[in-house]
Amino acid sequence: MNILWIFTDQHHADAMSFMGHPVVKTPNLDRLAARGAWFRNMYTCSAICAPSRTSYYTGTYLRTHNHFMNQGDLQRDLPSLLSICNDAGYLTGMCGKCHLPHTIERHFGWIQSSDDYAIEAGEKGWKEEHGADWHQKFMSAPSTIPTEGHKITWTGDKAVEFLDMARDDARPFVFWCSFGPPHAPHNPPAEFDDMYAADRIGIDWDEYERFERSRVGQRAMIEDFWKVGSVRQEPQIFQKAVCRYLTLISLVDAQIGRILARLEELGLADDTIVAFSADHGDFAGHFGQLGKNIPGYDDLLRIPFIWYDPRRVDAGRCVESLYQNVDFLPSVLERLGLDIPHTVQGQSFLPALDGYPESGREAIFAETSNVKTIRTHEWKLNFFAVHPERGQLFRMGAQPNETENLWDVLACESVKTRLLLRLAEWMVRCEQPDSMSIKTERHVDTRWYKWLAQQPHEAEDQEHPRNRG
Repeated sequence: MNILWIFTDQHHADAMSFMGHPVVKTPNLDRLAARGAWFRNMYTCSAICAPSRTSYYTGTYLRTHNHFMNQGDLQRDLPSLLSICNDAGYLTGMCGKCHLPHTIERHFGWIQSSDDYAIEAGEKGWKEEHGADWHQKFMSAPSTIPTEGHKITWTGDKAVEFLDMARDDARPFVFWCSFGPPHAPHNPPAEFDDMYAADRIGIDWDEYERFERSRVGQRAMIEDFWKVGSVRQEPQIFQKAVCRYLTLISLVDAQIGRILARLEELGLADDTIVAFSADHGDFAGHFGQLGKNIPGYDDLLRIPFIWYDPRRVDAGRCVESLYQNVDFLPSVLERLGLDIPHTVQGQSFLPALDGYPESGREAIFAETSNVKTIRTHEWKLNFFAVHPERGQLFRMGAQPNETENLWDVLACESVKTRLLLRLAEWMVRCEQPDSMSIKTERHVDTRWYKWLAQQPHEAEDQEHPRNRG
């Protein structure tokens, strides 16, 4: 089987028409979900691009692969989807926004990334022009690049180019088509700028004020402006920015339709599993917010996920169980019949497709450098390292409420304590120890630690750090 993995950046999990979104239209994703299975409760383990992508490819959490920010490289050459599939004889490739550490990216056999787009755009004179108030207006404006040169179209072009090449290659393929949008800039081609009317984006000022009062800390960087309150006298500026965000999703959907049609034309569809997902979410207008950069909220951690396997009859199956992006790698490897490396911390979601009870997770975990999150079906807790006395505890369930913080509510104290203990246990189990010497202490029995203990530089008889100096 081939794997065609279609990806977007910063895509709200409900921003697809089959999910009931009142504005956006995504006919091609709707058809894919109707043929395959879609996951209502799929989560990322970080709402930051590169760390999330690294977790997809390695099946490990941030505190294990240690890639917490968008810059830099991995400290260890962890087994990844690419290295494993290359060794198994697959043709590997990608197009679009890569945003992976070099240690992983170097394993692509064929690549056309955003850097290649920038070169081509420069050669053809395609250049975005922005006004002085670009950042304060949510990086929102019609693109000054023609539709045929827009990065969404270019990414679709390169995906079709790869499929044409793959048809004539004897090897099965694993291909990642990674669209940069709907991540900012919110700049659809000018001819599509009126796809959605601004007045269709409702504003609930009461909800906005409740959210602003309940959140902990400030939004990072330029996104501190990215809320309807910053344009209170002209809220249509915010509404138009949300419309452009949704327009980008619809334009990506059109390219997805084009790619899937080409897959059919080439006679590859019956042998190709198609997955659709994103690295993380976006507020997309909810709570009167746009963008991300506030850790811990479902709008940012919950992600779209569709799995279509032509050898199965899922026919629109909805998976309600909790899963997260570290589960992608073991699921793909299991489906391809390849061994799952000891480093992987995720679990396969394939049993959920067959309806096995209790096949999902009891909880998902996410983090940034300072914020650690645990979310179950019923509760969510956000622990803030910089001010641990001011955490967040939200009741989730059928009607999630992330504006009423129950952290200091006495009746919820036992829930808070239980979630904190589970969060601490997870952190310890996924940690990278200073030394693996059994003379120091016994380590937890997990696949990750077993692999780590086998590495020569880790298994050496090292002096315990407390005894140094």
